[in-house]
Amino acid sequence: MMENSNQKWIEQPLSKIVTGLAVLFALVAAISLPSFVENFFLADAVMIGGKRYDINDVKKTSPVAFSKFQTEYQSLVKNTLSEFAQDKLFELVAKEKNIKPSEVLSQGFVATEPSNEEIQAVYTQYKPQFGGKSLAEVRDQIIKVLKNQQEQQHNQGVYKEIVTKYPVEFKLREIEQVRVSVETKGNPSTGKEGAKITIIEFSDFECPFCKRSQDVNRRLREKYKDDIQWVFRDFPLPFHENAMYAHMAANCSIPQNKYWDVFQVLFENSGNLSPGNVDYLVTKAGLNAEKYQACMKDKKKLQAEIDSDIEDGQKVGVNGTPAFFINGIFVSGALPFENFDEIIQKELNK
Repeated sequence: MMENSNQKWIEQPLSKIVTGLAVLFALVAAISLPSFVENFFLADAVMIGGKRYDINDVKKTSPVAFSKFQTEYQSLVKNTLSEFAQDKLFELVAKEKNIKPSEVLSQGFVATEPSNEEIQAVYTQYKPQFGGKSLAEVRDQIIKVLKNQQEQQHNQGVYKEIVTKYPVEFKLREIEQVRVSVETKGNPSTGKEGAKITIIEFSDFECPFCKRSQDVNRRLREKYKDDIQWVFRDFPLPFHENAMYAHMAANCSIPQNKYWDVFQVLFENSGNLSPGNVDYLVTKAGLNAEKYQACMKDKKKLQAEIDSDIEDGQKVGVNGTPAFFINGIFVSGALPFENFDEIIQKELNK
């Protein structure tokens, strides 16, 4: 199985990568990538008490760590090949036009002077960032930024023309999916129970990346509806001083059947979750204040439930948020919609 993902590469700028030479050597030497990867990484090992351990042992004992390794390695391979492909494209076009590769993107670009309206619009939009300086004081700086934007737009247009003429297609070995058994343990869920897809999310109401991921999560639930059961498990990080209280408050909304209302309002206010504001937000979301305060008094019980979620997450390798398990397949971080969608599609088509 091979991955074909050239469109996303076309739309995103490519950065210089100086690592991954071993992979390129393998390609030049006509060694198959899968066999090279296996031989290359199984040659790496650690000796503990005279016994040898390699990446297969990591796979057996820590499948989440193995999944992270695979994802990061594949990203390195793709970045390395992307840089190689970009240089080759510029060489092709430069030869065709009899110019230097470094001139390919800039050829034909002539910056135009921004209008007074454009300059004023930028100044108005970013006035707080200018530290009280007048328009006259930052005018040259704004003009420079606007001209730079013109150049970037020109470069992107040229680049799209190049990859249209010389198509780029990545052939990457599909990552081996390692499944981890993660229990739901009666935690709050939305969607159809027993759906073909179960997504378990370990998250933190005070985590900015978790907040960012909610837009993608919402889109997935809207698209797949009853095909997904979405389960939320608490994972407040220790360095987020207000997270534990927010998670306790959310759990106190369960008896009042308001969990997902509170869930939404807490993430909307993720950067402002002082205990006092949390109390205000949950009552604003519809909780009976008296019942809520009574529930919050049993801190020992509430924290024990949250600690149980944290412990279960740590057992399967969760050490940061957000972390997801799609039918047991680990996905780490606030990734784009397409990353989740691809896995879900494959699971549904089985």
